[in-house]
Amino acid sequence: MKQLGIALVLIFFVSTNSFAQKGKEQSLIATYLKSNGSAAQYEYAYDQLLTMLKQKHPKTDANADGWKYLNENKAKAVADIMVDLGKVYEKHFTTEDINEMLGFYRGDAAKQMLKDRSQMTEEQKQELNAYYNSEVGKKIISKQQVLGKEIGAASEAWSRDLYETAMTLLK
Repeated sequence: MKQLGIALVLIFFVSTNSFAQKGKEQSLIATYLKSNGSAAQYEYAYDQLLTMLKQKHPKTDANADGWKYLNENKAKAVADIMVDLGKVYEKHFTTEDINEMLGFYRGDAAKQMLKDRSQMTEEQKQELNAYYNSEVGKKIISKQQVLGKEIGAASEAWSRDLYETAMTLLK
């Protein structure tokens, strides 16, 4: 009986540690997705959807609760797609890869690339080339097609669900 208790404690410890590691990795991926501009793109897409819907379904007394929900739901909706994208990255990249990717996106070259690629300095262009010639850069390039497909599927599902929810709320 005592051995069963010890075994259960060990299983609990191992599973808790595993969940903690997964949580750290997901947090790291979420930070990366913010740094590389993905979160901002989905925030923009959410705003664009609301702009389009306002033209087709102006706020009325009948749909006021739906509009309230949509206006207050942006952060949750973007967090949901970040979780889905995180699963894609987690599937294809190690924690070390994500750390290296995040390191690049925290730098000046990546910030300028995201802001206006045409204004990158020669040094920033060299840094970008060095990044894509690194092991993680080569890994990104080699997985570009599958990443595009999986991210596209996640984005499409997110957009579809968001639109269907909005239409249900605003009718």
